[in-house]
Amino acid sequence: MEIVQTILIALASFFANPITYFGLLLVYIIASKRVKKERSSFHTRVYRRLADFIVPFWPALLIGLCLSVLLIGVGFVLEWQALAIMMIIMLLLMLTFQIRWLSPSYIIGLTIIALAVIPLTGEYAFIAEYIDIMQLDKLIPILSLLLGLLVIAEGILIQKNGTVYTSPRLERASRGKWIGFHLSERIWFLPLIVFIPDGIIPTFEFWPVLPVAGMELQPLLIPFFIGFKQKVTSSLPANAIRSAGRQVFILGIALLLLSISSLFIGWIAYIVTGVAIIGREYLWHLARNRDKQGLPMYVEQKEGCTILGVLPGSLAEKLDLKVGETIVKVNGRKVVDETSFYEALQANSAFCKLDVLDYDQEIRFEQGALYDSEHHQLGVLLVKKDVSLSNSVT
Repeated sequence: MEIVQTILIALASFFANPITYFGLLLVYIIASKRVKKERSSFHTRVYRRLADFIVPFWPALLIGLCLSVLLIGVGFVLEWQALAIMMIIMLLLMLTFQIRWLSPSYIIGLTIIALAVIPLTGEYAFIAEYIDIMQLDKLIPILSLLLGLLVIAEGILIQKNGTVYTSPRLERASRGKWIGFHLSERIWFLPLIVFIPDGIIPTFEFWPVLPVAGMELQPLLIPFFIGFKQKVTSSLPANAIRSAGRQVFILGIALLLLSISSLFIGWIAYIVTGVAIIGREYLWHLARNRDKQGLPMYVEQKEGCTILGVLPGSLAEKLDLKVGETIVKVNGRKVVDETSFYEALQANSAFCKLDVLDYDQEIRFEQGALYDSEHHQLGVLLVKKDVSLSNSVT
């Protein structure tokens, strides 16, 4: 019965946590906003709202499972008061609707700062009822270890999953012309198992990072949300996002090595916190500035039409047309904008032949039956030529 009770408490900690439901609501809000923006740009949604839940689900679940096994293996124990502070900070960051701030660098970094400030509040007698100040020198290094592990997880998720189903958009340039870009805006939902004191699971000597020996532990299943947002205008979205993910992964490795040192030299944990927050902010600005300095990739061309997006399930997807490739001819006719593209496509309402300039600047030929595609469209998204709100799906 005690084992069953322990499991039920662990599950209840997950489903009773308001962060779980607010995080899912935030995903829905972001998905609805994305669909609205896509309809504004192309008069059609590119991906369903459900994609924002399904696409990140399995990668996040796998990463959460691996991290949970690792945390159990090292005997990671977190005081429930520190866990509560972490959840509050995560909720406050969610309320800003700035998805990129849902990085472990900010969530756990601010948690460590909050715990470090507690002894300086002058209200020691009151706060001591909730936080054991004498254990902060052991608790903060433990949190820095979790910080390093989660930043590594963030880098992996960005590289492997941040490039999937990026959202194409249109915006006006300073001179009034339309330019295209891709936006990766993703929230990963990681279920993590952590230990808190006062349970029925006894500690073992081989657990290396237990802050206190000779206690009994209670496992909790907690929701941890990781957010990512990046706009890509001047390159292929996959290349830019993978590059950002590699940089975050390297930052996580550095943080993990420093956090391991902090288990022996406690004050290094504060260096970990500073490096995490400053480093993550620097990487975000670096990616943004690099994109701004490059030439826009998705604009009107003198020859051909650059593909801004491909609708799922369309003939364009079946023909393996890719974002960033250029269609130079349709049914033997040269195309330079969406109008000429549409006219060339209508030259044969049942079948189309395409001359496509690929990433290696080589021409390949594709052909297919239009009646295999919904609404007899090819399913490519192009940049508008004028300011009219015409349908940019052809």
